[in-house]
Amino acid sequence: MSGRDTGRTIRLRDGAVVEVRPLSDREIAALARFNAALSASSRALFLPHAYDETTLMCQVARHKRGEDLSLVAAEEERIVAYAFLWEYDRPFPVLGLGVADTWQGRGLGGALLDRLVAAAVAAARDGIELTTVPHNARARSLYESRGFRVAGEVDNTAGDGRVVRELRMRLTLRADARPPERRFAPPG
Repeated sequence: MSGRDTGRTIRLRDGAVVEVRPLSDREIAALARFNAALSASSRALFLPHAYDETTLMCQVARHKRGEDLSLVAAEEERIVAYAFLWEYDRPFPVLGLGVADTWQGRGLGGALLDRLVAAAVAAARDGIELTTVPHNARARSLYESRGFRVAGEVDNTAGDGRVVRELRMRLTLRADARPPERRFAPPG
């Protein structure tokens, strides 16, 4: 596991500590600020949905209903990472993970990934899928280090409506599992 994960907090390789908490109503404005603070290159790699108030309220509601598992990592009140398993109530949830530019390379992404995989295992899910752009070597390396494998290419609809050709990656948690045919797009 990257960093020391103690439940509500994660201690990173450099000693920094972040609090991990479920996405809630109180996080809406901070999550919009998180997205706005990402560099253009980071936003090009991580734009899972729009960040307007209505969309973020929908994401919170999906988490509260148990359809998704959505987490934020924060330093005090500033969100520094956003991670989720969309369709968490189904056999093959879809993983998303974004880390603020100044927090990248410190072990936070790996620690959050480990936490989401552990949640899927504990919930007896069949596997996890994700998409990533082919040139995002850092993310692909992280995912492959945790057992994800490329399962093909897909067209993914980004949060701004662009359709992006991405790698479909999969972590199978049950040997006889069959992933669903799906359209990769923000949940509605």
